[in-house]
Amino acid sequence: MSKYILIDLEDTITIHNYSNRLESVMLKWLEFNNVSNPLNVYNNSDFKNRSTRLKLLGITEKEYEKWYKNFNDVEFIEYLKKYENKKISIDSSAILFIEKCKIPLILVSNSSPKWVDFILKEYNLTDKFKYIFHRDYSVDDVKKPNHMVIDIIEKNINDKISKDSIVIGDSYSDYKFAQNCNLEFISMYNEFDNCKVCKDFNMLLDLINN
Repeated sequence: MSKYILIDLEDTITIHNYSNRLESVMLKWLEFNNVSNPLNVYNNSDFKNRSTRLKLLGITEKEYEKWYKNFNDVEFIEYLKKYENKKISIDSSAILFIEKCKIPLILVSNSSPKWVDFILKEYNLTDKFKYIFHRDYSVDDVKKPNHMVIDIIEKNINDKISKDSIVIGDSYSDYKFAQNCNLEFISMYNEFDNCKVCKDFNMLLDLINN
């Protein structure tokens, strides 16, 4: 059993310098699947729940499974375009933290595996992580904040994640993931109940290594 740091990617390591990250991807996904008036569909209250979403879109569960799979490609294309237009960046302090952290790192991201692999390779960070958790983008796949993510990681690293391990992220999903796994949570940039907050990675590096 070992201590690890489980760290998020989007808006933790990578910073999206534009608003409505989810909306931009969802609209592109609807366009990709030939939905007319994607903004109206996205803003429809029936879109939020899967059962009503299927009815709204006029597709079957089997058809939706294919749509769900191609979300991986759409998200990668959208993020890559934003990255090339300098709307997604990584601060040098984040890279330094990954390189200098003394506790083994595990990346836990709900983002497209294609995007995760691309951005880590772009900054030569892939080998800095003990393990990189990827979703498979199938209907009902395991993702944060589901505690089963830990089971998948432990099976792949052939080790147990000790209870003094730490989750680092920026979102409520990251916060709930830490709670569901009974792990300490350190928030980057945003405040949540009963957890430490770091405003930058230099502060985080000092906190973790001391």
